[in-house]
Amino acid sequence: MAQTKSEMVKNYIEKQITTGQYKAGERIPSEAKLCETLGVSRVSVRSAVEKLIAIGLLHKKRKGSTYVSRQNEENYLNYLMPTLVHNIDYLEMLELRQALDGFAIELCINHLTDKAVIEFRTLLKEMEKYKEDDSFFDLDRKFHSLIAKYSKNSLLENINDTLWEVLAKSGRSSYHDINNEKRVEEHRDIINALIRRDKELARIYSVRHLQRTIDEIKHNKEG
Repeated sequence: MAQTKSEMVKNYIEKQITTGQYKAGERIPSEAKLCETLGVSRVSVRSAVEKLIAIGLLHKKRKGSTYVSRQNEENYLNYLMPTLVHNIDYLEMLELRQALDGFAIELCINHLTDKAVIEFRTLLKEMEKYKEDDSFFDLDRKFHSLIAKYSKNSLLENINDTLWEVLAKSGRSSYHDINNEKRVEEHRDIINALIRRDKELARIYSVRHLQRTIDEIKHNKEG
């Protein structure tokens, strides 16, 4: 799917920040200059800037000028995002997720509530219903975000959000190379182990789930 002009502007600004062309605390070029440089409308530029402000990469001052935000504890992962999008290898990201998800699942079981169980079961039904639909990607993301949420570890939750955002931006085509039927089955196994509060089994299912994905992608590349 071709990126929109707004996404093109957003990616351009992110790359300028990543490479140090736009430095923290400095004012970025005006709307008019960005329009001229990229050959887009002011609407596209404004939309891109608003999104970057929303995630903390940019901020506006009273006179309306837009500046690159300084890194702090709240937005350091957002600063990392552009680098990941432009440089990360999809398989390396899956390997990182494999390690983190196993840990997140163990923490999740420690804080699992009846409400959480209902959320997982409801989500599984949606995944079974929409396994042939492109929206399955969003349901998969919601599943792993739910695990991160109930881990009660804010750093894990933020890293999970960042990795899935990177996947949405640069790895979605590879994601759809894998059949969702097996994904549903594996998510069902993980959820059942979660409900039984079986940490070891839930972790094993999680690791196997991502290892199968890694193996299939490697096989597709070799084929």
